[in-house]
Amino acid sequence: MLQRLCIGVVATVLVVTWSEMRVLTQESGEAEVKAMVRAAWNRYIDAFSAARIEVIANEVYSAPSFQLGDAGASVRVTAGDTEAAFEATHARLAPERYDRSETDQAEICVINPGTALLTAYFTRYRDDGTVLSSGASAYLFASFAEGWRIVAIMGNPSAKLITCD
Repeated sequence: MLQRLCIGVVATVLVVTWSEMRVLTQESGEAEVKAMVRAAWNRYIDAFSAARIEVIANEVYSAPSFQLGDAGASVRVTAGDTEAAFEATHARLAPERYDRSETDQAEICVINPGTALLTAYFTRYRDDGTVLSSGASAYLFASFAEGWRIVAIMGNPSAKLITCD
C-alpha cells in the first residue's frame, strides 16, 4: 500500500512537472518566435524607409506573397512583382517628401512555431519631420530556410489592431 502511494505521488509530481515544463517551453518558444518576427519587421521598416526595394523584394517578402485589401487579393508571384509594387509605392510617396516610417505599436500573435501575425500602427514622416500619414496593417509571417518573411500584407483602413486573445 505504501509502495502504491509512493508511486502515485511520484507519478503525480512527474505529470505536474511535465505540464509546467511544457508551458515554460511553449512560452519561451513563443517569446523566441516573437523576437525573430519583430527583428524581421524592423528589417522591413528600415528597408522601406531607406527605399531599399531590392531588400524588401528579395529578403523581406516571400515569393509568392499576397496583398489583401478592399479590392480583394492580389498575388505577387515573383520577387520582381514585389519590387515593382514597392517601386510604385515609393513613386507615390516621393512628391510628398516621404522620409521614413516608424512603428507606433505592434502586436505579434504566434500561431504556431513557423507562423505569426504582426499587426501594427505606423506613422510615415516627411523630410521636415511632419506627419505624412498614419495607418494600420497586418502582416502574416512564415519561417523559411532563409529566415522569417512576410507572406501576406492586409491593409486595415479601420485602424484596428488584431489582438492575440
